[in-house]
Amino acid sequence: MTQDRLLSRQQGASLWVVLVLLVIIAAVAAGGWWGWQQLSGLYAEKTTLEQQVADLRQGQARQQQNLQASLADLQQKQQNLQSRIDSDQSALADLKSGGQRLWLINEARALASLASQRLLLTQDAAASRRLLKAADGVLARLDDPRALPARQALAADMEKLSGATRVDVQAMVLRLGALRQLATELAVPASPTPPERNLDDSKDKSLWQGLLERLPVQVRHYDGKVPLPLNDAQAAQVRLTLDGSLQQAQLALMQGRGKAYQQALDSTRATLKQWFRADDPRVAQMLAALDELGGQTVEQALPDIGAGLTAIEVLKRKEAGQ
Repeated sequence: MTQDRLLSRQQGASLWVVLVLLVIIAAVAAGGWWGWQQLSGLYAEKTTLEQQVADLRQGQARQQQNLQASLADLQQKQQNLQSRIDSDQSALADLKSGGQRLWLINEARALASLASQRLLLTQDAAASRRLLKAADGVLARLDDPRALPARQALAADMEKLSGATRVDVQAMVLRLGALRQLATELAVPASPTPPERNLDDSKDKSLWQGLLERLPVQVRHYDGKVPLPLNDAQAAQVRLTLDGSLQQAQLALMQGRGKAYQQALDSTRATLKQWFRADDPRVAQMLAALDELGGQTVEQALPDIGAGLTAIEVLKRKEAGQ
């Protein structure tokens, strides 16, 4: 009987060991499944972030293409202006008839045309006014009452330019260039890790907590959103986006497009606030500079100064007997 009881106890103990092992295996399997689900979620977030970076690169490429097209258009305009000036100079040099009067009228016409082109390309109202004043001085040398309508039209154009808003565009463009150099030095930090919730050490850890701590995936509880740190390539892409916005602001400023200029500054501010630390002194410096640049009046009053040129052309046709 004693041997039977001992055998029965041994079988009961073995059965308990088997049950405990089954419970442990089930818990490990459940924990592994849950960990796999979390790991799958992280891979999905990584795939989404890579797609966003790809879209951002495509947008940057389109911005670069638009910028290059705009610069090519400006260069073409400058070449056309230079060709027109050369043509006018050649016409003046090859002028064989009309005498001194027609030569002076052509000179005044060339100066008035150059003033219009200068205002269109550089928005330099002061330089355009000087050119119109030089054209008026040339017409004054004619000492002819028939030139008075053209001189009156030139005077009206000069008065419009005197009232035009003047902004030091060149200084603002240079300052934006300095901000572009500063942007390359900014460090794009990974999103700061939110503080973990304090665990009550006085309580005994449950079996589940002990199993979770031994899993290969580290599980944390956060009060906010899970951070998505950026690698080096993604951080470089953020800097390229910031540089592209500043380039757009420079181009819009040179073209006198005030709305596009403000939009480019707003895009730069949004990028700084989204990806860079607000307590970084250089970030604060850039935001202050953007506020100062955005507060200046960019949309210059670009008046129509074609009346003087039209009047001179009318005078030329009358002088040539056309």
